Amino acid sequence: MRNYEIVFLVHPDQSDQTSSIISKLDKLVTDSGGSVHRSENIGNRRLAYPIQDQFKASYGLLNIECNQETINEIKNSFKFNDSIIRNLVLIANKAHEEASALLTQTKEDNEKDSYQQAREAANKAVDQEAKAASKTSEASTSAPVKSEDASKEVDGTKEEKEEAK
Repeated sequence: MRNYEIVFLVHPDQSDQTSSIISKLDKLVTDSGGSVHRSENIGNRRLAYPIQDQFKASYGLLNIECNQETINEIKNSFKFNDSIIRNLVLIANKAHEEASALLTQTKEDNEKDSYQQAREAANKAVDQEAKAASKTSEASTSAPVKSEDASKEVDGTKEEKEEAK
């Protein structure tokens, strides 16, 4: 039996099927006497170029050890599954069991995105507080200015009246 690495992309509208496809493939391999070394649902990622007018896809990755008949069956199932938009089956030199680089990169990107979203939300809240504070300070500063202007006008009219006398 040989080691294989299988990567497939699922249409983003049907990305919830990625886990079920992985479990079907796991069952297919184990039923045929093979073994699954690594099984990863990487999740939605942006594509380098559009595939079938889609800019994102859900990634699935399997590292398996099985015979050629099982691989042919897997390839055939990919061919007739409309939710899979791309697939790649490679022969691997050894069994890989550690987390893939793509999965770790996706986790890091998600952490960065969540950190940036939290940071943007905090900045937005600070901006809103600053706007609210400036509105209240404008309202409090504009009222005395108006009253000072009014007193100047009153003073000016008093002075004009005195000059007129």
